[in-house]
Amino acid sequence: MAGSAEARWDRKALRFAIGYPVLLALGFGLASLSFHGRVPDPVAWQWDANGGRAFIPFAAYLVGGAALVAVVGALLCVQAALLTRPPISRRIFMAGGVGMSMFLTTVLAAGLIGQDGVPARASHPDPIVLAMGSGATVAFSVVMLLSFKPEEQWSPKDEAALLDELEPERAASTFVYWTHARSSVFVMLSIIGISVSLLLLVLSWWISLALTAAAALTAASLVARVRVSPESVDVRLAGVVPVLRFDPARVLRAEFETVRARDFGGWGYRRRGQSRSVLVASGEAITVILDDGRRATFSGRDGDTARRVVDVLRAASGA
Repeated sequence: MAGSAEARWDRKALRFAIGYPVLLALGFGLASLSFHGRVPDPVAWQWDANGGRAFIPFAAYLVGGAALVAVVGALLCVQAALLTRPPISRRIFMAGGVGMSMFLTTVLAAGLIGQDGVPARASHPDPIVLAMGSGATVAFSVVMLLSFKPEEQWSPKDEAALLDELEPERAASTFVYWTHARSSVFVMLSIIGISVSLLLLVLSWWISLALTAAAALTAASLVARVRVSPESVDVRLAGVVPVLRFDPARVLRAEFETVRARDFGGWGYRRRGQSRSVLVASGEAITVILDDGRRATFSGRDGDTARRVVDVLRAASGA
């Protein structure tokens, strides 16, 4: 287990990813204590054109703000320590995490300094602190993006290359493919999610936002990443959300066929009793029956890919 964790995480980057936001949060907390006697208690944490409109105790502002900086910054920065991510993705996450934690600190500091010697109800965030802090945030994020260089370590591609050399038959049975709906479907969703949403801004911003989110989620459900190996088959919507996983050794029957999505309840992930389906479009799909009675159907991208998946499943299960 220790070796597996070592192979997955860049420990130096992980220490920085957690340490930097935590130290920044501690710095904000210590600096805020010097304002305790100079700002009202409770302090404002929401404002409108007339001044503060929502208030919380000073201690809650300090502790909640510090926790927000530490948690949000660490969650983003930690993604940069994952060795399974491409180097450019790791650099973007590190820069984004550093920038987000600094920006949150800037907003919290501007809100606090704006109440120095001013009643909370008449206060506003300090615009100078907000402007200077935002500028420093952008500059530091760009510097981090350019300066952070993920260390070259043993990667999944190296593992695959070694597998090709040592076990060519197993390597041929281990592969990943992406499958998605027709491009016209995504064009239609883009029109709904962008053009129609912009028009709805005239009526209500939250209806516009809800429509955009619904279009984005629908588009994500029409893209799937399938990883096939003699040990497992893993299907993830949008390449991220796991929706189907099974052991090929438990397959009683595997076949490929041309299916219609509406026969399974529609596109995306569907569940009916013991049956599961992950179809991004009508067309070639793989259908398997497992030894526990479950039935699974998932898109095969094209005929050649579907045949290859079925061959792996039959070889692994002896079906």
